[in-house]
Amino acid sequence: MQLLAGLGPLGLPELLIIAFVVVLIFGVGRLPEVGGALGKGIREFRKATKEDDAAAGTTTLTSNAGAAPPAGSADAGASELAGGSDVRYCSECGAGNLATAKFCAQCGHQMAAPVR
Repeated sequence: MQLLAGLGPLGLPELLIIAFVVVLIFGVGRLPEVGGALGKGIREFRKATKEDDAAAGTTTLTSNAGAAPPAGSADAGASELAGGSDVRYCSECGAGNLATAKFCAQCGHQMAAPVR
């Protein structure tokens, strides 16, 4: 009854009234169908929230997909950074990043505005 705790005190008389109203609306023959549909809806809701949580965890990993590779990688983005584009260094970790990067590809720190 913890789910219903915010609604006030629900005792046996209140629950019997609710059950009576449900039987009046759906009928005795359809109660198993209604219960099954309710259970299926709850399972789908839980599955969707778990999928959303899992997707939220992966978006932080892929959000820097278009940015330069981390400074600790083998080529350290030399092919992209040496291609004539300006290089900005992160004030937090010192990694080289593309001039257009808003966040450091190594540590995720927000890049300072370019000095002109």
